[in-house]
Amino acid sequence: GRIKGIGPKLKALLASLGVTSFAQIAAWTDEDMARIDAQLGAFAGRAMRDNWVEQARLLAAGDTAAYEAKFGKI
Repeated sequence: GRIKGIGPKLKALLASLGVTSFAQIAAWTDEDMARIDAQLGAFAGRAMRDNWVEQARLLAAGDTAAYEAKFGKI
C-alpha cells in the first residue's frame, strides 16, 4: 500500500528530505508537517489536504479495513 496523494515525484522529494516510511509520517506533529510542507514547493498543502498522517497511521498499523473504509481500496 501507499499513501494516496503521494506519487513518484513527491515520494522522491520526501526521500530527499529524509522521509522514507509510513512510520515517520505517522509520527509527525503539526510542527513537523509545517516544516516539511514548507519544503514541498508546488506540492505544499498536500499533506494536510490528503490526510497523510492519518493514512500513514493506519498503514503503519496494518489496519487495512479502517484504511479502506475511509480512503478507499489500497
